[in-house]
Amino acid sequence: MTRHFTDPDLISAHPLQLLLVERELAACSAWYEFFPRSCANDGVTHGTFKDAAKRLPEIAGWVFPFVYFPPIHPIGKVFRKGKNNALTAADSDVGSPWAIGSDEGGHKSIHPELGTLDDFRDFVSACHDHGMEVAMDIAFQCAPDHPYVKEHPQWFKWRPDGTVQYAENPPKKYQDILPFFFETDDWQALWLELKSVFEYWIEQGVKVFRVDNPHTKPIEFLALVYFGN
Repeated sequence: MTRHFTDPDLISAHPLQLLLVERELAACSAWYEFFPRSCANDGVTHGTFKDAAKRLPEIAGWVFPFVYFPPIHPIGKVFRKGKNNALTAADSDVGSPWAIGSDEGGHKSIHPELGTLDDFRDFVSACHDHGMEVAMDIAFQCAPDHPYVKEHPQWFKWRPDGTVQYAENPPKKYQDILPFFFETDDWQALWLELKSVFEYWIEQGVKVFRVDNPHTKPIEFLALVYFGN
C-alpha cells in the first residue's frame, strides 16, 4: 500500500544538494603506465600505437583495468632537452613528452611518429576488447614553440626583459616547458580552451585522466572542468 502524506507538518524542504556519483574503480584501481614510443622493443625504432597494442594481451593478463599513457602530443623542438636533462639535444634525442607542442600541433594533436588519430582510436577500442580503458595524462604546459605561445602570448608570464617564465624545480630548470598563467586577464578564454582539451579526448573515447601537478591549478578551474560550470 502506498501512503501519501499531505499534512504540511510532515513536509520539509531542503536546499538543492549536489550528489557526486563515481564508479567503483574511482575508489581503488591500478594503472599500467608505459610509453608507446618505447614499444618497438629494439631500443632504436620509435614505437607506435600499433606496437603498443601488441602488448595489451600481456597487460590484460596482469589484471590492470587501465592502461596509462604519458602525453602523446607533438614534442617541442625549441630548447628541447637531451639525455639526462642536457641543455643541448642531439639530432637523435626525442625530447620530453611533457614539453608539449610544436609546429606539428598542440594538446589536441598526436605525435606523428606514434601514428594517426585513427590509430589512437583503434588502440582505445583494443583496450576495451581486453576489458581495459585508456587513462591519459593531461599536462597543462607548453613547449616554447607550441601554437598557443604564438597565438595567445597573454596566457604566459613574461618578464620585463621580454623573456618568458619557464618551469623550475630548483635546482632543476626546464627551459623546454612554459607553465600557463592561470591568473591572466584573459583567464576565461584560457580556462575554456583547456576545458575543451578534455572534451576533445573524451570524444576520442578517453574517460579517465591524470592531471599533472593539480596543486598548481586554481580549484575554480578544476571545478569548471569537473562540473561544467
